[in-house]
Amino acid sequence: MVSLGRSPRLVSGIQWYASLGPPFAWVVQLFLGYAYAQASCGAAQVSAGVGFHTWQVIVGVTMALVAGGGWVGAIALHAAVGRGEVDDPLGRVRFMSILGMVVGTIFVTLILYTLAGTVALDGCRP
Repeated sequence: MVSLGRSPRLVSGIQWYASLGPPFAWVVQLFLGYAYAQASCGAAQVSAGVGFHTWQVIVGVTMALVAGGGWVGAIALHAAVGRGEVDDPLGRVRFMSILGMVVGTIFVTLILYTLAGTVALDGCRP
């Protein structure tokens, strides 16, 4: 097993990904979903051969995986701090891992709720 105490760049990368990855994934889901809805339901009706719900599921699941990766990274980092594998004399890594777990939980839930709403509703209405 790799000791994270020897790799502060890895720890820093996981901290930032866990804190900023899930909100970024949610924003990307909202932007791409809205853009595709405007393209496929607008006057031009450009769909590129992909159904409305299919596109929403692909984007939603992909962004849930991105956000879930940040959440799992925060959990792994928190566990590594607890086992003493990461040097954390001031408690910053532990704080950031807790922040990442909270942020990950919130935004994974938001992504799944957004996905459920877009799939449950009709695609395009006149």
